[in-house]
This record gives sequence, C-alpha cells and structure tokens, in this order.
Amino acid sequence: MLYPNLLSPISVRGKILKNRLESSNSLPHFLQGPEGFPADSVITHYANRAKGGAAIVTCMGINNFSRGSGMPMSLDISHFPDYDIYDPTCQNYLAQLADAIHFHGSIACMGAFVPPHAGAPLMKEGGGLDFVKIANPLLEFPPTPESEARYNRQVQEIIASVTVEQMELLAKSYAEQCKILKFIGFDMTSVHMSYRGQLVSKFLSPLTNARTDEFGGSLENRARFPLMVLKAIREAVGDGFLIQVLVSGEEPVGGYGVEDAIAFLKLADPYVDMVQVRAPDADPNHPTGFELKETPFLEIAAKIKAGGVKMLVSSVGGWQNPETAEKAISEGKIDLVSMARAWICNSDYGTLLEDGRQDDITPCLRCNKCHGRSHNDPFVSVCAVNPLIGIEHRLDVLVSPPKERRIVAVVGGGPAGLYAARILADRGHSVTLYEASDSLGGMIKHSDFVDFKWPLAQFKSYLIRQVQKKGINLKLNTFATPELIKSEDCDAAIIALGASPVVPPIPGLENAPFVFAPNAMADPSGLGQKVVVIGGGEVGVEAGMVIAATGRDVTVLEMRSELASDATAIHYRSMFQAAWEAIPTFKGITNAKVAKAEQGYVTYADVAGAEISIQADSIVVAVGMRSKQAEALSFSDCADRVRFVGDCVAPASIQQALRAAYAAACSI
Repeated sequence: MLYPNLLSPISVRGKILKNRLESSNSLPHFLQGPEGFPADSVITHYANRAKGGAAIVTCMGINNFSRGSGMPMSLDISHFPDYDIYDPTCQNYLAQLADAIHFHGSIACMGAFVPPHAGAPLMKEGGGLDFVKIANPLLEFPPTPESEARYNRQVQEIIASVTVEQMELLAKSYAEQCKILKFIGFDMTSVHMSYRGQLVSKFLSPLTNARTDEFGGSLENRARFPLMVLKAIREAVGDGFLIQVLVSGEEPVGGYGVEDAIAFLKLADPYVDMVQVRAPDADPNHPTGFELKETPFLEIAAKIKAGGVKMLVSSVGGWQNPETAEKAISEGKIDLVSMARAWICNSDYGTLLEDGRQDDITPCLRCNKCHGRSHNDPFVSVCAVNPLIGIEHRLDVLVSPPKERRIVAVVGGGPAGLYAARILADRGHSVTLYEASDSLGGMIKHSDFVDFKWPLAQFKSYLIRQVQKKGINLKLNTFATPELIKSEDCDAAIIALGASPVVPPIPGLENAPFVFAPNAMADPSGLGQKVVVIGGGEVGVEAGMVIAATGRDVTVLEMRSELASDATAIHYRSMFQAAWEAIPTFKGITNAKVAKAEQGYVTYADVAGAEISIQADSIVVAVGMRSKQAEALSFSDCADRVRFVGDCVAPASIQQALRAAYAAACSI
C-alpha cells in the first residue's frame, strides 16, 4: 500500500473509520435551496465524498436560522442550509442523507455549528432567548484593532449577563438535538468551538469572557460552560455515538495559548472522541496562496497531540498533498487529516489514493470560490477547478456517453483548451491540440514567476501533465487556421483561442510605453522605480504586489470605490488585503479615473474631480481582456461539430472556462 498510515483503518468507541481521511464540516455555498430538508444536490454531494473515500463525512445544516437574512454576498451566514431537525418530514430526508453516507461505509456526522436558536422547543419553553443573536454583535469589516476591541467589550457584556439556568437550558438543547441525530441514523456530531464564534467558544476565550464568577477568570472556570454542553451531549447519546470538538489551537494576542487548549481538551477527554485543531481566526483557517506554508496549522496540532490528550487529533487547513499527510501521521503528529476543499476539488480523493493515481488529484487553487465569488456576482455553488460542483445531481441528464470515437481538434493551449482536450481523451476520442506558442498554459503562464500564485502554478502543471499522459497529439508552435483544421479532416473542433489585454482609450497612452499586467508579473526587471498600475481589480492589485515586492514604488489606480472588488469576498479578500497592505512600497488609490498618460506621468481625477499628476517611470495596464470572438468565429465551418469555449466567447474566470470546456467536450 502506497500510503499505509493514511489509508489504515482505526476503531473509535466501537466505530470503524475506514481510513484517516475526514471530510470536515463544509458545503459549497448555496448547493442547498430554500427547502427545510436536505436537497438532492446536497445528498448527492455528501454521498460522493463518502463514495470517494472519506471515512467521516461531516454535514452542515441543523437550525442555522440563515434563510431570508439578506443579500448573500453581504452576510456570510446566509449560505448555510437550515434544516428543521424537529420536523419529522425533515428527519426523513436527514435519515436519507445518513443512509447515503453509510452506503459507502463512512461515518455520518452532523456539525453543531451554531447553538440551538430561540425556536428550538427547549429554548422556546425557557423564554425564547436567542443566544445566537445576542452573542454576535456586528464586527466591522475590514476589522481594525479598535473595532475588534470594541466588539470584544460588547461580547464580554453579553457573556456576563448569561445566567446559570440559561447555560443549563442551552446545554440540554444541544443534547436533545444530538439525541435526535442519533435516532435518525447519524453516528457523530462535530461541535464548533473555534474563533470565538459560538457562545461556547466565547466563554472559553479570555478575549470575550471577562466574568468574575465561577464561569470566568481561570481556564477551569472559563471551560465550565463548554464542558457542561459536552457532558450533556454525552449523557444524551450514550457510548454508541462519536463527539468531536473543533477548537482553535491557539488564539490571537490576549487569548489563550496552546497550553490552555491542551488543558481544556484534557478536561473534555471523558466526553470527546476527537479534536479538530483549527486556526486562531476563521479566514486564515482557509489558507490562500498568500500563505506560503502548505499546512500552516499542523505544528499546533502536533503540540496538542504531544501534550497527552487521549482523543484522536486531526488538523485542518491546506491539506491536499497525500505525501504530506502520510508523513504527518507516520510521525505521530496527528491521527486524522481533515479536509474540505480537497474533497470539493476531488470528490474521489480517497479512491485516487487507493488506486495509486495520486498524480490525478486536481490541485486546489485556494481561491475560496466555493464560498462564493465576488460582491458583483450571483451567489452560486462553484469550484474553480471542478466543473461538476453544483451539477453533480444532474449529470445523468446533462451528460451522455459518446456514441462513437471521433477525431477532434482543440485550438488553443490555455486552461479551457487543455481541460477540453483532457475530457475528450477520457471519453475515448482521438485529440490533437494546436498551440501557437512554444508552451502550454495560456494566460496563467505568469503563475510560474509569482510566489503567491503557487497553487495556480501547480494547477497549470497538472493540466499539462494530464494532457501529456493521455496520449493527446500536441502541436506547439503551430498557428492553427480554419484551413489547417479543415485539411485534417476532423469530425469536431473545440475553439479556445482566448483573449487579448484591453488597451484603454486614455489620451496619450499610445505614446507612453506601457506593459500589460501578466507580462509585468512574469518579468518586472525592465520597469522603472516609480510604477503606476492602471486598473485596481484583482489582476491589477496582484501585479502591483509583485512589482512592489522588488522594491519599486507602486501606485495602483482604481476607478471603483475599493481595490480588488472582483476578488472572492468570503475567506479570501481579507487575506488578500492584508498581503498588499504588508508591502511598504505598495499604494492603492480608489475613486481615481485616469485622465491622461504621458512620458513620465499619469494624471487622474479624484472623487471630487480634481486632476492629480503622479510620476510614472513605467506604466502597467490591467483594465481587463477582450475576447478573440471574431477570430474564433472564422473556424465555424472547419468541422461538422464546432464548439467555442473560454475567453474567446467572453472574458471569463478559470471556473467559467473549465465548466464551458467540460460541457463542450461532453457534447462530442
């Protein structure tokens, strides 16, 4: 066996985990509709994780009170499912969800992400107190030290007001819900106690708990209420049910440290079977490319494991590389690996390992688009690198098997062309890919030269390897024309010509030497000391960061009210902003409309209309892309079946390009 530790089974409280791979509490946002029960899309998604090898599949959705709470992109909680565990008809669908997970020999777990709300029976009988609302005052975004201190003071006042009777009532309500989960077929619950987000974790943290009675002060006192909840759950479910806690391994300055986390877990040992060690805060727990460490929280988990807790220890955050996971388990640093995005990118992750196909694992871009796209986009469930996310439950309708083996030409070696060629080959077709340049990768080639683009560079290399290993005929340095494709007598063609950078109609720009952002990122050496980037979307800001990191003075001009407004809003933009703010020579100016460019200067109008000129030894342009639609349409009659995908249809994200490529390839 290639991964003898990672794939080895283990017994916990009479339950057998078929391996050490855990699917942590996660769900691509808005897979669930307004139904008060698990939709088919959700059941299929979680069942696929079990089918793909996850030993534990942790679901989300018990009483999250999230529906109807406003525009999704302005409020993170609105993505959560909202199942009524007290409704027998909902219980029926929850039982079907557990049964689908059990079908593949996996443990069905339901996350206790939030406390039971005021409508839960026990809470309603106790006076309708809604601990969720009273314990979550609004935290300003982006947070500042002042706003965080103000938030902590507000929470401290709330925590001080909670009575012992209210704590006992809440503990009983947690326990009641877990007892129902056990009755309808779930094997396990995962109690969220991280990031000072839930009432239990707010009690545990000295940042939010300033009580002076027996529930505040020392760790033992701060732990009383969380332990009350865990004890109540264990007494309600008995021995035949697993309990996991999700705990920040340490907190920010002023909070508890790893030694306190170990001490708390030792107190929880009688009730808890597993701990999932998380980050100090929610956003870093979903690491992006700006975090250069592969698994940034492993060492915290290792300290907890070495601290003598009896429960199984898992780590979350960045896990995907099976070599890293195997090593961590073999060295005794952790017992389990908890992954979320890895299962979204690869629902068959575990199966790939069992089959010795680890090279076929699709790398995660760490873009966090599974949490939603930008503020400017509709809130739908997507994965940048897995086009099946959001349509898994409809594949039998959307995709038909190929009727015959066909000869297919793919024009363009960017992400869309590469992915289309791979899917065509998987469907048994004979594929030739034409690329005008001497290398594959298209518009993401620059990722090889940017340190924080390392996930994208891995993905580009993966696409190229997939095309190379599947016997696809590659023709580099070949400028494909409609006549050339016609002469090859192809049955079908997929056109993925891409797009070209837009030159904005700025007076004087044509006479002022400029560089497009991808070229500047790939090689900034020819730029002057004072650099102005025109366009402060995601690409422009990234270009500015790369150039500023070389010691040059960079000013990014953006006409909208914020930089990188097209970046992923949830669990991404805050870390993106922290990364650019950490570069001293980077400066962003918003509400800036560029009026003219000339040799050595760029002039912009500020929000009041005043024109300001700034020095520009070099100008970098990042105002978008223009599709090569006309060129693409010239291939319309080069074969009986012609499909157009990617940027040549309209400038698109990698996610949109890959979905289009998958659909086009599946239509042939």
